[in-house]
Amino acid sequence: MPDTAEWNRLVTAAGGSSVAGEALKAKDGWYWDYKNGKSGNGTDGYGFSALPGGYRDNYKVGFNGAGSLGYWWTATEAGGYAYYRNMDSNSDDVGEYYDSNSYSVRCVKD
Repeated sequence: MPDTAEWNRLVTAAGGSSVAGEALKAKDGWYWDYKNGKSGNGTDGYGFSALPGGYRDNYKVGFNGAGSLGYWWTATEAGGYAYYRNMDSNSDDVGEYYDSNSYSVRCVKD
């Protein structure tokens, strides 16, 4: 599983956190971006093919966001939590936060 440094290298190569989502999202599978009036899909310019699998909310015990939100764990911990990266169909951003919900995992081949 990639740590935050590996994610940072990927996001930087894809243009930075404010635009990398477009290059990393799959070409199909994301909901329409109503906020900006365009497709929520990406260009998949790096072969990452990020899909919006949603997440399991451990606090409300429910599953949310499939089709519009993608969340992926990193191997980096922070005070009992772990960092994750996220993408949204309404944005080209790639966010970084930490939490304890249930998210998807992407593996890295060394």
